[in-house]
Amino acid sequence: MAHNVLPQHRPHEQLRTEAPRQKKHSDKYVSSYVSSDNFVDMSFTSPLLQESADHYSVGIDELNVNLAHLGILEFDQSGRNVLFQIRRLGYFGHAAAQDGSYPEANPETIDEYLFQNNGLPSLALKNALTFNIDRQYNSIAEVLGRAKEICRALGTFIKTEGLINPVDKTQPQLWNVPIDAGANVDATDFLDVQLTVGGLLKFRGNKIFWSNFVIVFPKPKYQYLLLGAVGYPNFAAFDEGRADASVVLSLHPSTGAIHSPVYNYDADEEESTPIVFDGWGNIDTSNWDNAANLADFRTFTGGINIIKSLDRLVALEVGCSLPLKNSPMYDHGVESPDFVLGRYYLPSNTETTGFTEETGLSIYSPLGSQRLQGPRDRVCYHHLGPQQKIQQLRLRLWARVRTYDVRNNKWGMKTIQAPVSGSDFWNIKLHFRLK
Repeated sequence: MAHNVLPQHRPHEQLRTEAPRQKKHSDKYVSSYVSSDNFVDMSFTSPLLQESADHYSVGIDELNVNLAHLGILEFDQSGRNVLFQIRRLGYFGHAAAQDGSYPEANPETIDEYLFQNNGLPSLALKNALTFNIDRQYNSIAEVLGRAKEICRALGTFIKTEGLINPVDKTQPQLWNVPIDAGANVDATDFLDVQLTVGGLLKFRGNKIFWSNFVIVFPKPKYQYLLLGAVGYPNFAAFDEGRADASVVLSLHPSTGAIHSPVYNYDADEEESTPIVFDGWGNIDTSNWDNAANLADFRTFTGGINIIKSLDRLVALEVGCSLPLKNSPMYDHGVESPDFVLGRYYLPSNTETTGFTEETGLSIYSPLGSQRLQGPRDRVCYHHLGPQQKIQQLRLRLWARVRTYDVRNNKWGMKTIQAPVSGSDFWNIKLHFRLK
């Protein structure tokens, strides 16, 4: 009876196991590593794509850059691109007569040294007190550091030479107060450049500085980028009969009010005359070199965040020789063809941790490689036009930067070849996807 207990065997239809069908691999990937150059030419032994290019779309899977030569300021090694400079005020000097003698001091007359070396005793001091954008500046910290170097150069000159023109010390003094600051005065006590909590540029000078010097911004572009609406275009033009766009920052040494205009130029007489400070004749400057007055500061603060305004960099772009279908792009209201594989806006290079108003923001440039496109980022694919064989490919790295049209007073953008040299490198991975 045991066979009655056992279950009757009934065949069941079993799952069939078959070898999985292998999906046709049609996608292509091209990777490139480039050093010391902004372009790469690639040649393939066999056609890159099995079918015509119009069956594919292409996008950038990965993009990493390590660029140290892409500065935030447009620089000119000739020294013609000036951010700002310190000039001698020249109100209280002596005018040399035609016979070479020095008549009685006349505050309405500019002495002969006013237009020589910016009114400073030597060409070396003029260069030391001029912010020439003649090298690479990669961060706001570098800009602030150079500005502080100018302040120290000025303070060192005043401490060592006083405010007596050293060209010929046998002549009458050419400054309003002979200053002997002594060894206990720091070089930046006469003038210092700082950043506020909002990234505004602040010039802090004592009464001695403002009564003897002015700060000139020769370029209209940097007048706005440094001073904002507060300083542009409300200040007077310091034309000297030659330039008509410079802006002069001058404060009343006693009241701290903005003193403008600084000079009046008479084209008929071909000379400039200063506008003296209000009530200057009633001011006693005999004790301005004591410690209390050296620490009596007059400050001016710009009206724009230079961390956001001064950086000219907008984006990095990757161009190629592939037959991309035209995608229209509007650049400042004007339509233009766009054949760029990818456009990547650069990350901010500022950090607000450790802020103090005396030292400015803790600003740094990102070190090492920056990943602009990675596995977690969305890939933008571009359709390709028909082309049967692709055996050569060129990739180029571009940089989009801001521009300023002085004549039309208009801001714009342009695309330049990204400066890649030396130890700079970048790598890219292209993904060709079958439609």
